[in-house]
Amino acid sequence: MRLVLFDIDGTLITTGHAGMRAYYRALGSVFSVSVDGESIKPDGKTDPLIAKELLACADLAHRWSEDVRVALFGSYLGYLEEEMSRAKEDGQIRILPGVIDLLDVLSRQPDFSMGLVTGNLEKGAQIKLEKSGLLHFFRFGGYGSDFEDRTGLTRVGIERGIRFVAPAAVEAAFVIGDTPFDIIHGRAAGADVIAVASARYSLHDLEPYKPELLVPDLTQTDQIIKFMRCSPERWNTQVNRSIINRQVT
Repeated sequence: MRLVLFDIDGTLITTGHAGMRAYYRALGSVFSVSVDGESIKPDGKTDPLIAKELLACADLAHRWSEDVRVALFGSYLGYLEEEMSRAKEDGQIRILPGVIDLLDVLSRQPDFSMGLVTGNLEKGAQIKLEKSGLLHFFRFGGYGSDFEDRTGLTRVGIERGIRFVAPAAVEAAFVIGDTPFDIIHGRAAGADVIAVASARYSLHDLEPYKPELLVPDLTQTDQIIKFMRCSPERWNTQVNRSIINRQVT
């Protein structure tokens, strides 16, 4: 069995910045402050890191605490539901080229299982994918609500995938994402990385990070699946053996 773990924003969909609008509204609701919409770049970052950066931009970094985290994320998720509904009505949600075909083909392959590795909170990921009509493709994942660190949440996604497909043996894990963070942290978690230049980062931007496969978009379904059917040597590393052993013992 091969695990295929997808990033969401910029890889599967774009949402017309619905997520950041929800964050700006949440910040105003909880702290009665506003920040410059260009103050941070959220691409590839986890929701906890985005929240901390927004607080820092508002000179509120010292206010971060468990209570603030709960209040801010609770407000954010409520606004995200509203912003995604509005984005859907306005036609701002866009499923990126090749995504539907690739997901359809993979869903019919008995040796592939699809999940998520995303900086979104788990509930936020569900909202975005439900509004996009893609939620039914994914049964497990690692999320920003698991770890602020993307390597950690990617390992969680792999571990959940191993449990989900058990007792089938996992032969390889792949991360598909659109930013340097997806490449860096996917590799650190022991996966092979397919980088797609479908959003802010171009092929030229992503190439120096040396993903195992680099594509302009996900329309190249045959090439992508052919690559994933090869037996990656990286899965035999100590990192991956330790992940598997944690599930077996």
